[in-house]
Amino acid sequence: MNIRFLNITLLAFAVLANPCAFSSQLLYVSSSGENTILAYAVNQETGELALKFKTGLSSSPGFITFSPDGRLMYVGTHEDGAAGVATLQRNDDGSLSLEGQAQATSSCTYMSTDKAGQFLLACHYSAGEISIYRIVDGICTSEMTEHKKTEHTAHCIELDPSGRFVFVPHTSPNKVYQFRFNAQDGTLTPNDPPFVEGPDKNHRYHEPRHYVHHPVLDMAYTSSEFGGGITAWKFDPVTGTLKRLKTLSTLRPQSVGKFYAADIWMTPNGRFAYVSNRDQTPREPGDPKQDSLAGFSLDSKTGEMTAVGSFPAPNEPYAFCIDRSGRFVYSAGTSTSTLFAYRIDQQTGRLTHFATYPTGKGTVSLICGDTKE
Repeated sequence: MNIRFLNITLLAFAVLANPCAFSSQLLYVSSSGENTILAYAVNQETGELALKFKTGLSSSPGFITFSPDGRLMYVGTHEDGAAGVATLQRNDDGSLSLEGQAQATSSCTYMSTDKAGQFLLACHYSAGEISIYRIVDGICTSEMTEHKKTEHTAHCIELDPSGRFVFVPHTSPNKVYQFRFNAQDGTLTPNDPPFVEGPDKNHRYHEPRHYVHHPVLDMAYTSSEFGGGITAWKFDPVTGTLKRLKTLSTLRPQSVGKFYAADIWMTPNGRFAYVSNRDQTPREPGDPKQDSLAGFSLDSKTGEMTAVGSFPAPNEPYAFCIDRSGRFVYSAGTSTSTLFAYRIDQQTGRLTHFATYPTGKGTVSLICGDTKE
């Protein structure tokens, strides 16, 4: 077991025991329809939100991620066919200031950084490509250290906790690509095998979309877009390869219609995982949409999944996130410009919706970060 990541998980348990460990926290929301990033102050006791900052950009913002130390924010941008990555400084109070703008080959659907903060890894959904951009003094540059063609619908790119292996789920081909990552020069080598298949296409739930790695166990989980599902994978820390174990539905048993799972998040202690579901069913007036968040408890020794419930979400919940204390969930509705706030029952993992907030149009990414205030 990797001791460094065990320590991180023990810290997560300490935070849950002492929620005040995060003195101040902000929820950042990208609004592609308004070219803004909104920042909401998070009440550490109640989870309630208050709009604090609104940062305008010259182009449409998309996916958001942080540098490893949290000082910088990287935002995928797109305007009139030109794609890029903006670097924003996170000031002590959490406000943002633009520090740099890099060019990208095409829109960055998802991004993550390596453990040292020297490279930004990005996937390009429509182009079916992945790229790695060099980071210099915290600023993402246009210099690519890697550019690989995979397949259409490259949806997510994440590293394992050791930082040596990279995984890229693809929906349409129903695959998770596997790579070895060279942290010295920012390059990728296909692993053996170069990809693993998602759940069989005859299965009701397949097409891996987003990926999350367990903080302690040698386990990973993906949302299964088609039909709404979650898949558990056994991770081999020596070879860096995945073995598919089990897939469960993320829908209520009584759900009728056409559904697509989207995002997946896990609490910092690895006890619970959640998946968002988008209701794509044409419905008659008076027949409400059935968008939802599905919750699962994860066995502390095996990572075995057990469904804990399905909870209403705003329409088109492409993105949601869990706060850094692991006590609150925030889910945005892309079609409704609303944001739902939930409390997580620390014993069962069930969600309680306690507030709804207006937010920007076209929300595509949410992330929480602590501040020094």
